[in-house]
Amino acid sequence: MTYTGNINNNKEKYLYFRTEGNDASAITSAHAAIFPASSLMGIAHTSRTTVTLYFKSMVRGVPSGNEADANANFDNNDSVVLVVTTETQFTTIKAIIEAINNPNLPSVIVVANDDSGGTEYLSGSTITTCGAITVSVAYAN
Repeated sequence: MTYTGNINNNKEKYLYFRTEGNDASAITSAHAAIFPASSLMGIAHTSRTTVTLYFKSMVRGVPSGNEADANANFDNNDSVVLVVTTETQFTTIKAIIEAINNPNLPSVIVVANDDSGGTEYLSGSTITTCGAITVSVAYAN
């Protein structure tokens, strides 16, 4: 899956992830998601073979006035777990950041696509599969 156009004129980058390999399965946010790169809050080594990307929550609710500030507490975020070759987390992190900052890449960057019709992983990374995609429930801040 390669997309070569721009979604908007300000050249925002979007990161695409798909963990569902079966084309016949119903696709939900747990199977595939796209996040604006500007919502990336951080990336962590979460094991010897995984890297987790944390994003600002894409699902927002209407504030009632009693919520803690999600941006300050980081208690509501979306995440994507990437499975990588053992002990190569930094290589993958570096490839993701370089792709986001590369003005010559298209607006939509396929980071990890486990589609059975043709898997695709970010060039220069050591991603072997896309793990869990978690989109948090609505939260207001």
